[in-house]
Amino acid sequence: MNRVWQEGLPIAVATDEWGQPQRFTWLARPHPVVEIVSRWRVDYEWWQQRIWRDYFKVCTGTGLLVVLYEDLIQTEWFLHRLYD
Repeated sequence: MNRVWQEGLPIAVATDEWGQPQRFTWLARPHPVVEIVSRWRVDYEWWQQRIWRDYFKVCTGTGLLVVLYEDLIQTEWFLHRLYD
């Protein structure tokens, strides 16, 4: 079973010098990223209301497998999916 937040839940993310997530805080708990499983970019509907995001599927030191994304227009981070 998965939990998906289509618009994403806002989260605080610390990144490295290349903009990759190193840890994030969700529900007042820090989650260190131990592995970036995959990464992809979405640039959609640039001719209308643009969606421009970097997605990261990550494993954490707290046992989570999640998908995070950075909104590259607003420069904000969101939790998109939690795998159970």
